[in-house]
Parts: sequence; structure tokens; C-alpha cells
Amino acid sequence: MEKITYEKEYLARRELVLWGKELYTQGLVKGSGGNLSIRLDDNTVLFTPTGFFLGHMTEECISKCDMEGKVLDGEQPTKEVPLHLAVYRTRPNIRAVCHTHSIYAVTYASSVEPGTIMPVCTPSLAAKVGLVEIKGYAHPGSIELGQLVEEGLARANAVLLANHGVVAVGKHMEAAVSAANEVENNAMLLALGTSFIHPLCKEDVEHLIKKVSL
Repeated sequence: MEKITYEKEYLARRELVLWGKELYTQGLVKGSGGNLSIRLDDNTVLFTPTGFFLGHMTEECISKCDMEGKVLDGEQPTKEVPLHLAVYRTRPNIRAVCHTHSIYAVTYASSVEPGTIMPVCTPSLAAKVGLVEIKGYAHPGSIELGQLVEEGLARANAVLLANHGVVAVGKHMEAAVSAANEVENNAMLLALGTSFIHPLCKEDVEHLIKKVSL
């Protein structure tokens, strides 16, 4: 297991601060909603802290935990620690998790039945994220919610949670944030297009999802 230098950890903390501001500016998170994490090479995880606006964080307030969720440094982490740790256990190659409460994605996820696959309107959703499944509701911070996320991320880089939000993952934070954006943009198209938008056909989607890197 690689030892993490102070510089590497600081850069990861800085990354959480910068991407938190990006999401906040974009409006993908509001108030103290949403959370991010980065898994370090020594198998510790940096989390955004609970109760903080993602646009107002500093490197010093970032939480550091082990893979059991024990706090090692910083503020109290987000209540969604079980969700993030479930991702890292299920997808060992994943290094970053982005959880947003973006409006269009939540609206779509709360208007269809669990198990629905989100219709694909853009090639980039299929090629970068894959087939996004809608999962039912479970209480925030619960083990049950983590289990739903594990199931949803088995074959895609994002999952939609009914009445809750998006969980997107990547091998670095830019990829995770990009996946969250793809889901929100697709949900926006579905909402604005209502009954007249034509999703991509099955054959085109099957061709594109071969490009997804899981």
C-alpha cells in the first residue's frame, strides 16, 4: 500500500474544494446538499464535511476517514459515508464519488418506477456513463441506500435515486463530476422535450455503451 505524502493529500483536498465550488456555481448542489469523496492510495478516504455548503469549503475542513468510516482527521464527514464506502468496495478502480441533488435528475427519478432505465438522448451519456438505472428511495445515510447504489453502479458510472439525487463515479473527480453533469443534462432534455423528444434507438445505444470505461 502506497504511503501518501503531505503534498499528495493536500492536492486531493484542494481538488475537493475546487470541484465543490464548480458544482455549487453550476447549481447542481444547493445549500449544504450534495457530497464528494476521493479515495487515496493508502486506502483512506477524503470526504466533504457535513453541514458545509460545497461552494464554501476550505482544505482544512475536509474529513479524512478509513475504509470502516472511522474519522481520522478534520470535521465530521457527510452522513453519506456508507454510500461512498459501498462504492469503493464494489468498484475498487474508482477513486472519486460525486453525489448531487440536481433538480432535473431528481424530478425524473421521482416520476418513474424503480428499475426504469433512463432514456438516452445524447451519445455522451451512453459513451461516458452507460445505462443509468433508477433505484427506489432509502433513507439518507443508511446501509440500505449504499446497497441500492452498489446495485446501480454494477454496470454504469452513475445511478439515479428516487426523491434523492445522482451518484456518479470516476477514476478521478473530473470524470465523476462529468458523469453527474451528463445525467442532469439528459434529464433536462427529457423534461424540456416532454412527449416529443426522440431518444437514441436501441442499436445506437448498444454501439455507444461499448465505449464505457467501468
